[in-house]
Amino acid sequence: MPLHRLKDYYPNYRETLADGQMDKITSYSVYAQGDDKVGSAKDLLVDDAGHFRYLVIDTGPWIFGKTVLLPIGLARFDYDNTRVYVDGLTKPQVEHLPEYDSDMVVDEHYEARVRGVYQPIAQGRSSRQFFGHNYSPAGAQNDSRAGDLRQMPPLGNRASATATRDDAVAGDLRRMGPIAAPAQSAAAPDHANVYDQETGFYGLSDEDNHGLLRTYEERLAAYRNRNWVE
Repeated sequence: MPLHRLKDYYPNYRETLADGQMDKITSYSVYAQGDDKVGSAKDLLVDDAGHFRYLVIDTGPWIFGKTVLLPIGLARFDYDNTRVYVDGLTKPQVEHLPEYDSDMVVDEHYEARVRGVYQPIAQGRSSRQFFGHNYSPAGAQNDSRAGDLRQMPPLGNRASATATRDDAVAGDLRRMGPIAAPAQSAAAPDHANVYDQETGFYGLSDEDNHGLLRTYEERLAAYRNRNWVE
């Protein structure tokens, strides 16, 4: 699944998305185990559906001055102090991360290398209660359309003159479940679903202070949906 830089995907996110707490992602410092600073946040990568997938980190003078990726689920946010903590991360692990360049294609092989370095940390998150496991309203599991913002009319809008009340309810973002992954052909690799499968790396949880992050995701998805519908 293609990944996009946040500022490319949503150029006006600072004015309309951030609520003053993520208006400058570059203001966040990144800390590893032992409160060691290992870099500064540089950008966020999102997928086509508007989900945050990676934090882009500039290690600057702390570790070889290279840029690396951090799976979003491993980032514990302290919004008030503009800090990101990665529990269990060590400087040697950061040193072994593959370098990221904004011009490169983040393919399945590259992501597998990134996850390989973070694997011990991701395993430690197995006891988390992730939002994706308890966010769907009753019955949404059997209604893929109810959980796919890409097919929904925006809030308070009816898609056509023939729309029913049920259609209007289905378009209410406050009642939405998580975005359903697109169907894969039998011949194609199931890479688009890897983010949902690897919750240890990409799952968002209250324990890691991801509530606001989830809200931002929903706004991105709604924004994208509005543009596609219009």
